Amino acid sequence: MLNIDSVFSGNKVLVIAEVGINHNGNFDKLIKLVENAKNSGADAVKFQVFSEKLFFVEEKYLPKNIIEKIPINIFKKVFIPFEKYQEIFDYSKSIGILPFATPLDLESFDFLENLQDVFKVASSDITYIPLLKRISKTKKTVIISTGFSTIQEVKKYLVLLKNNSTIVMFCVSRYPSYPKDISIKEFINFRKTLENEKKRKLVGFSDHTKTLSLPIAMVSLGAKAIEKHLTLNENDDSPDNSVSISPNKFKTMVDMIREVEESLNSKRRNLPDKFTKEMSMRSLVAKTYIRKGSTIKEEDIEALRPSTFLPCSIENWKKIVNKKSKRDYLQREPFL
Repeated sequence: MLNIDSVFSGNKVLVIAEVGINHNGNFDKLIKLVENAKNSGADAVKFQVFSEKLFFVEEKYLPKNIIEKIPINIFKKVFIPFEKYQEIFDYSKSIGILPFATPLDLESFDFLENLQDVFKVASSDITYIPLLKRISKTKKTVIISTGFSTIQEVKKYLVLLKNNSTIVMFCVSRYPSYPKDISIKEFINFRKTLENEKKRKLVGFSDHTKTLSLPIAMVSLGAKAIEKHLTLNENDDSPDNSVSISPNKFKTMVDMIREVEESLNSKRRNLPDKFTKEMSMRSLVAKTYIRKGSTIKEEDIEALRPSTFLPCSIENWKKIVNKKSKRDYLQREPFL
């Protein structure tokens, strides 16, 4: 199972399978999601944990038009008790995948405080000061999403987590998002502004598109963590399916990330050996018959494989062109 410190001390990209509420409140389905996260190659699996009281202002205080838009009934439907999450954390660890969760209220924070080494803060909770202050006191690693906030707003609230190792996730909280919503140019500036490896402040990407290309692009541009929603079936009634991908697609994404990661960790290209180069490059040869004593013109020269004789190079070209031939050369005969 991955140790979160390895993300800060090494060159590994953290890949997070966001289960969210795609379990529909069904514990057996939650188990299957964890298993598929592991089999898809994810390093970590993430949940959303909330108390039965939920995390909304009581309905009696809310205007009717607001009540109609808040998804209270959805969260009631997908509620899973704390004791079941204890089981799922234990199970996740037993199969070798790192479990952690987003606490959506303070009661959930209290439950998770001694259960996990990593806290996730939702984009919508970057201003949830009571939660941020409690998480700060744990000194544990924090992964925080930013899908509603400008860079300046993010910087302001990160001050509350100055004593924590953090991975700040570039994000757009549109469900779903599309490639045109995600500015790679802004990501480059986001990383330049917020990342400080010496202070254990990294940058990642939390993706709400259905594509595989954007996570790969972000890794190539320096993202140290990728979070993507996972679902068992993109066509079932899972609540977050509009931003989720299937296990097969998730595995393809992870495999591609690992390929890019391998390349990023290579300090230089591994060029072919000397013999392969010799067989592939070209030697300078006479394009036509050249008589001894005649001036060799550019139009008299061709280059053919291999480069065993006089290799075709700028230096050797200058040695021949406009020089007197010291001997006869047959057509296609290599220069010496």
